[in-house]
Amino acid sequence: MQKHFEINYLSLRVSLISQQQAELPPYLGSTLRGVIGQSLLQTDKDACAFLYRNGEDTVRTGQVVVKPYMIIPPDICMPKTVVEQGESIDFEVLLFGSAVEYVPSLILALENIHRFGMGARRYPFRLSNIINSQTQRFIWRKGKRLISDIETAVLSCHELQNVTGVIIKIRTPLRIRHGGRLVQKISFQTLIRNITNRIISITERYGGWTDRNEAEKVLALAAEVRTVREELRVERMERYSNRINGKMDFGGMTGEVEYEGGAVAVCPMAVCGTDSACRTKYDIRNGKDRGVLYIGRLQERCL
Repeated sequence: MQKHFEINYLSLRVSLISQQQAELPPYLGSTLRGVIGQSLLQTDKDACAFLYRNGEDTVRTGQVVVKPYMIIPPDICMPKTVVEQGESIDFEVLLFGSAVEYVPSLILALENIHRFGMGARRYPFRLSNIINSQTQRFIWRKGKRLISDIETAVLSCHELQNVTGVIIKIRTPLRIRHGGRLVQKISFQTLIRNITNRIISITERYGGWTDRNEAEKVLALAAEVRTVREELRVERMERYSNRINGKMDFGGMTGEVEYEGGAVAVCPMAVCGTDSACRTKYDIRNGKDRGVLYIGRLQERCL
């Protein structure tokens, strides 16, 4: 199949151990982003500036810059919010393109994460291990970094065969805005456009490439896909942000949408492999394949 884009990336699977019973928010993406950022700021200010800010100026100009990472939060706290002492929470951090250069600083920040704590009461968690998701080799374990050379991979993109429909399960609040308002009806083309724009922004800023002509063709094909079922709801959510010293709106859409049309199979940017913006599984119904995509986490993911 012809490539539509190419991005080098590194996927780190991180395991943290709770030092006491902890009551955490139901969606941990922003919580993990915050505590890693705090630790990274104390560890390496340049790394923190690159990963978290990178020229962004939301206060003065309103400019928002695509970030070179993605956090895939654990399922353990959805909807469960209590983590017992000694229980682990596992999540993934994906670094795209030039962000891989900051792996040593990120690892050190994760080592020191117990100094900051998570949740409103700053519950302590300690790093247990870090695994390279591609090679399944330990990078950090029992207080020691085990591998000095980090192997990256190319983000996979594939076209599904014999698929006539897709079910999108939005597991964590998804924020797509148009004209400043939260989009509450999500067409397949809207979904593909947001994924495509994010991929283009990442490759332009952090390395890699995107075939813009193919991207336009994909968007045209996505317009042919129709919505056959939509069960979405607005998830209201606020979180305290240390960066702005106040509460931020983290709400978005959750639920399911089902799309139908042969063009689903030829929109490969919707399915960027199991280690990308969505976790994928497939069901077979009435002799027809239905791709089931689990989409999650606002800014930290590729949507």
